[in-house]
Amino acid sequence: MASQIIETHRAGAEVINGDAAGKKRSIELLQELGLPKGLFPLDDIEEFGYNRANGFMWILHSKKKEHTFKKIKQTVSYATEVTAFVEKGKLKKIAGVKTKELMLWLSVVEVYVEESSAGKITFKTGTGLSDSFDALAFEQGIVVEKNQQQNISIMKRKRAPSLDYMNAMASQIIETNCVGAEVINGDAASKKKSIELLQELNLPKGLFPLDDIEEFGYNRANGFMWILHRKKKEHTFKKIKQTVSYATEVTAFVEKGKLKKITGVKTKELMLWLSVVEVYVEESSAGKITFKTGTGLSDSFDASAFELDM
Repeated sequence: MASQIIETHRAGAEVINGDAAGKKRSIELLQELGLPKGLFPLDDIEEFGYNRANGFMWILHSKKKEHTFKKIKQTVSYATEVTAFVEKGKLKKIAGVKTKELMLWLSVVEVYVEESSAGKITFKTGTGLSDSFDALAFEQGIVVEKNQQQNISIMKRKRAPSLDYMNAMASQIIETNCVGAEVINGDAASKKKSIELLQELNLPKGLFPLDDIEEFGYNRANGFMWILHRKKKEHTFKKIKQTVSYATEVTAFVEKGKLKKITGVKTKELMLWLSVVEVYVEESSAGKITFKTGTGLSDSFDASAFELDM
């Protein structure tokens, strides 16, 4: 059954039935609006409707679908009913579309392109998160060459600082908290110590999957810890398909079952890198670990996803 909002706008609308005809018409409309033709990668479309007088459009399809846009590794969920008000270069008041962010499904409420940002498309969620990225990732049936694919990423990677520069410019927070701290140098010894500390804190031993660690420090008196490593690293935790970025300097204050006031750790959400500020486990949620970002987003999931690879 179509929702009340569709029935309200059905009068005077163009209505197309059937998958092939529905797909064709939805693609034509996106093209007319100047939007990527692959924004609605739906199967088994039963009905497509468009009321040109007020700009209302809808798609009914047989079952909910999750689709991953491979070029940006972003999963989007489409309900069996998708609706929006459209105008040139924009879909607004969208219903039935969500994107997966930090294990949460966030409603996408607006999608638009701007003439001032040629080739870019912006997604906005109900939480206020938004960002622009390459519209090519949402085109239909286009093969992106390897060198083009590298340019799709929204993040502009900066060259990692040299080791001498990194050591000389350790942040003020480390300098402030290093007095009386245990300091370990070298990759193997630092990895071993960082894993031992995570184990002592009852946190998953694979939370810091870093290479070329130059220095690990822990001030037991105030709970401050830090890791300096040679270059920024992005790591995907395969079990949950979540990418996390580690700066060359990672710091946190620790206590049993918790890392807090974290710096240097970010998670990728809707093509934005959001700072992770706290990670903790609770005795009441056995086997679960919670990540909290600076935006307030948080969720709990299986701690085994962060254990060391055997």
